[in-house]
Amino acid sequence: MDPEPSLSEDDVRGIVWQVWTAYLNCAPEVTPAPEPPADTADVTASIGLAGAWNGLAVLRCGLPVAGVIAGAMLDVDPTSANADDCADALGELVNILAGNVKSLLPKPSHLSLPQVVVGRAKIVWPGTTPLHTLQVTLNTEPMLLTILHGQPKPA
Repeated sequence: MDPEPSLSEDDVRGIVWQVWTAYLNCAPEVTPAPEPPADTADVTASIGLAGAWNGLAVLRCGLPVAGVIAGAMLDVDPTSANADDCADALGELVNILAGNVKSLLPKPSHLSLPQVVVGRAKIVWPGTTPLHTLQVTLNTEPMLLTILHGQPKPA
């Protein structure tokens, strides 16, 4: 397996703070979080990181906070954001987060296209282990950002 990156929890917190303030116009509350059950989110967005280091960035949240993110990123009414708006916004947000994480990883590194699942589903990534899991609170609504290390294995 590839080496552990020099990616600290503080690095990930800093990335979250920069992305939230730049793209969502707010300062998030970021705290360590226990790994939640995989099927508790209404929206799950993930993106693969591959190269000298392999892993995933995964963002999970409920529909209310996904609507807030869609409102901020797509200039739509957060209360009327539809599933496509939420998927587009969360896919772009995880892409931005992962791009910032990638900049701290050994070279060469590449990003996959984001994958977004709207609806509760048991989503697992075999062959990976959590490196960092943070709870990010936006308007009192929690969301989880997890950086997973390892090469996902085909199901």
